[in-house]
This record gives sequence, C-alpha cells and structure tokens, in this order.
Amino acid sequence: MSKYLRQYWPGSPTKTEKDLPDLQGRVFIVTGGTGGIGLAVATALFHGNAARVYLLGRSDSAGSTAVSTIAKSDPPGDMKRRSADGDGVVKFLNLDLSDLQGIKKTAEAFLAAETRLDVIWHNAGVMAPPEGSVSKQGHELSFATNVLGPFLLQQFLTPILVKTAESEGVAKGSVRTCWAASVEFPDPPGEDGIVWDDWALSSSEFSGLNGRVQRYVQSKWANAILATEMAKRYPQIVSASFNPGAIKTDLTRHAPGILKSVQGFLSYPARLGALTELQAGFGSEVAEYNGCYLIPWGKIGSPVPKVVEGIQKRASGERLWNLCDGLVKEFY
Repeated sequence: MSKYLRQYWPGSPTKTEKDLPDLQGRVFIVTGGTGGIGLAVATALFHGNAARVYLLGRSDSAGSTAVSTIAKSDPPGDMKRRSADGDGVVKFLNLDLSDLQGIKKTAEAFLAAETRLDVIWHNAGVMAPPEGSVSKQGHELSFATNVLGPFLLQQFLTPILVKTAESEGVAKGSVRTCWAASVEFPDPPGEDGIVWDDWALSSSEFSGLNGRVQRYVQSKWANAILATEMAKRYPQIVSASFNPGAIKTDLTRHAPGILKSVQGFLSYPARLGALTELQAGFGSEVAEYNGCYLIPWGKIGSPVPKVVEGIQKRASGERLWNLCDGLVKEFY
C-alpha cells in the first residue's frame, strides 16, 4: 500500500525549475522530447539558458512543432524567462528507438554538430503495445524500444560524455545519463526483475493484459539495472534512473480503456514528471549516489527488493549489459 500511496500521492515537490543552475554553454539531449514530460524537460532547459537542446523523436512534423513551441514558450512554474539569445538553441533529430539500424545515423548527426554533451535523458518509451508487437529487427517491442534502443544510443554517446566530464572547468558530477525506469508496483517478473531465459516474455504465462503490463515493467526496471551498471563502468559520468510518477501523457495510448481511465483520473501534469527528471539531471544529492533511483518528485528512493538483490548478489547489471550488447552488436 505504501508504494501505491507514494506513486499517486507523493506530496509537494521540494525543488522546482527555479532551482536549476544556469546552463550557459551546456548541451543536452532529451529522447521523446517532442511531447509530454520530455517537452516539459526541454522547455525548462531552454529557459535555463542551455547552449543547445536536442529533441530526439520519430516524427519530423512533431519535432518541428516542438522546436517552435519551446522557442515561443513561457517559462514553466516559477522559473525566470531565458535571458540568453534563443535562436537555434533547440534542434530536432529523427530517432526511432525500435529500429536499431537507424540509431547510429542519429548519433553521428549529433556528434558531427557538437563537441560536448552534458546530460542525456533516455525519456522516450512505449507502454503495453498490442500483444505480438515487434521491432524492425523482430524483437519484442517493449524491450526493443525501452531497453535495446537506449542502450545502443548510449554506446555511441558515452565517449563524448566522458570527454566532457574530463574537460577542464566542468564540475565533477555534472555530466549525467538519466534512464526512465518504472513505478514501484507491480513487481517485475523473474528473480532479478528480468526473465533471463525468456526476456521477450513469450510463454503462455504472459498472455493477455498481464503480459503486456509485465513486458513494460520488466523493460523499465531493466533501465534501472543499466543505470547502476553504467555507474560502475563509467564513474566519471553520474548515472541515475527515475520514476517520473503517474503523469498524464500519451504513453498509455496502447493501454485498455479502463486502465487509461484510472491512470488519467489519478495522474498529474507533465511538468511535475519533468521535475523528477530534472532532479536526476541536476540534483546535487544524485551525484553523491551514482547509480541511484529517483521517485516523485525527485527524491532518492529504493528499487524493488528483487532488483536490488539481483544487482548486489547476482551481478544482474553485468548480465543485462552483456545481453544487450550481444543483441545490438551488429549495429555498432
């Protein structure tokens, strides 16, 4: 019950957009940045005087609209309006996380344009797609979009993040990778939060709505596991996962009507979810707990016990990293 209450009644945020540092000279990426929480995060970055904010998404038209919307926006919450020149700050790059073939092209376009990257938010995702949905490469769609795609994109961008973190004048702990994780219930499947011998959850046990929900939950906790493993492999970069909270977005577009109705009734505006993601990207306490997991609205929490136990006792981080690497290696 306590997990349920924390999800839908997390209390008031203790930090808001006004607490962001000045972001002049810094470069950011937000996947899924053309709508919902991602758009709210990008808008705050823009008014925080970021040098550039890259929105990565599947739709060129949505990207164009988002760039224009942010440039004309009022600052969110209690934040001050952007004081630096805003021309050309927000840019869009096409990215379909369900198609591993195209991710390298997107990463290369970014790397050709920039010499630094300060924070990336792996914010994009898919929730409970229709049963049998697969990616362009034939992988189960939730795992492909929420885990394999972000993992592959991250491999291309890790070197520039490390370079930025090690550059003169860059504050320790300010370069980060932020991964979209899950709510604290229901528990993910498998001993470690992942069914290792059937990560697509293709058995009859996972048929129907239960299977669709479990595929989503597993994929999101996989991101929390990847965050802890990345913190071990690249301590120069702060890596955190986050549960943005119950937020009104189009993420539930594939969910059954009753689930969408309940979620809509109990959900909060995208701006509040953005506060959690912004804390992952800038909160000073996050830098002290590399690999941590955040809960609404930006507080450090604890993953479900089986996920923690898997990481600590059964090296699930290394196992998942190796699984993902094996599935995407032909696209490096």
